[in-house]
Amino acid sequence: MTNQIKCAVLFAGTLLLSLAGATSQNVLTDVTVFGCDSSGSYVGVDVWVTRPSSYIAAVFIESGACGSQFLNGPDNAHVQPSISFSIGTNSFKLFGDPGANNSYFGINLFFNGSTTPSISAFCPMLTTSGPHTFTANSSPNTSGPPGVGTVPGAATLTSTSAGQTITLKDFYWAAPNVYNLDEVGLFTTGADERFDYVGGISFSVTGDR
Repeated sequence: MTNQIKCAVLFAGTLLLSLAGATSQNVLTDVTVFGCDSSGSYVGVDVWVTRPSSYIAAVFIESGACGSQFLNGPDNAHVQPSISFSIGTNSFKLFGDPGANNSYFGINLFFNGSTTPSISAFCPMLTTSGPHTFTANSSPNTSGPPGVGTVPGAATLTSTSAGQTITLKDFYWAAPNVYNLDEVGLFTTGADERFDYVGGISFSVTGDR
């Protein structure tokens, strides 16, 4: 092999590695929100998902403050998100059509197409606006995406992958009468004359992208 060919091969290999590094990043591809007990275990009442389903209600995601652009939807066929994270703080609002006011609610966050949650948390249902608490969910029985069934909670609020460390800094799920907002229906964005559950998630992201 001549030196010119060797150099070309080395350059091509370096370019491929560079491109792979440039395009590799964490993407939020599924969210499940579900009613749970005080240990974070799914109780079989109330689930909202981000995959098309004819019988499980959708959870819709807004960027930042209420009234911002939806990042999934507007219909059931387009409910699965593909949300990349930037370095710094990333905050989102969640909306789900009303159901049973369970005492606790959990959330599973799935990255990069995985059906295993990378971050899991649960909290008491928020009944008034203001201070609230949440914790990592280590229950062996939490809700996965449609077709997957129950999955173990991730037992952590932090995920490190693809050069990023993503830490869940806030999670809440508020009863419909807390904010009195109507932005979604069961399977579509848009008002349906019923106040929604309103949730929030906020992440701190560090790394090289």
